[in-house]
Amino acid sequence: MRMCDIHTAMKLATAPVVEPITYAQAKLFLRLANNEDQTLVEGLIVAARVKVESDTARALIDQAWDLYLDAFPTDAILIPKAPLVSVTSIKTTSAAGVQSTLDASHYQVDTASVPPRIVLSDAGAWPTDLRRTQPIVIRLAMGYGAAGSLVPSPLLRAMEQLIAHWYMHRTAALYAPVPRWVGYGALIAPYCHVELV
Repeated sequence: MRMCDIHTAMKLATAPVVEPITYAQAKLFLRLANNEDQTLVEGLIVAARVKVESDTARALIDQAWDLYLDAFPTDAILIPKAPLVSVTSIKTTSAAGVQSTLDASHYQVDTASVPPRIVLSDAGAWPTDLRRTQPIVIRLAMGYGAAGSLVPSPLLRAMEQLIAHWYMHRTAALYAPVPRWVGYGALIAPYCHVELV
């Protein structure tokens, strides 16, 4: 069974503890003279990170995700998000409801590829006799690092564009979607290559 034929789901397990752009940096970019809108701007920073992460399928700052699978593929497990730092664990639940953690010697992790992947080692074997729905949970450590300085500059510039756009247009358009303007699209385009086939 190929990866694209398997039902999967991803759930954020541990959110970033910091944002890629600080309030001070956003305030400077927006040329704000005071802190009257600090709460608003801090919320826009979070929203911009989430938007960029969603559009690029990338984790900007260190965070943990759980990947749920209904079955093991016959080839590689493709991770629908990047960059992958490491696989913390692969846990399975048997048809009898018994949970276990797969020994790391059974698989190899390729963090350099996009998308990242997990493959069986030569002597490894995936567990069988698993329950039917989401018997596999893979804990993934993801992100460019623990500080915004480690995030690629184009992605930070894309965040700044979003923050500025949303700050200047605080009322949502009722009938027309916000356009995906050329500058934002060009900034994130090189990072939008996570595809599962």
